[in-house]
Amino acid sequence: MPSSETGDMKELTEKYRKNEDFVYRKIQDETILVPIKDNVGDMGSIYDLNEVAAFIWEHLDGEKRLLDIRNMIMNEFEVSSEEAEEDLVAFVSELREIEAI
Repeated sequence: MPSSETGDMKELTEKYRKNEDFVYRKIQDETILVPIKDNVGDMGSIYDLNEVAAFIWEHLDGEKRLLDIRNMIMNEFEVSSEEAEEDLVAFVSELREIEAI
């Protein structure tokens, strides 16, 4: 879809940094994201990340563009650029909504 791709391309040039008020932990087979307020975890707002979401979170360092992360997803998970971009843009949108980035 060329029309949405143009809009997404602008987004893919953006860089995001993780909000330091969120703690990321891998516990056995689960990866969780917990917002911290006043040094206390908000246990009512624990986010369970799937493998792709965890991969994205690990690479949101304020240095990499979303385009770079999309390419890394394609290599790591052997998915199409469209699928990688769709997952990336959707997850970043959710992270913005909860102010995790």
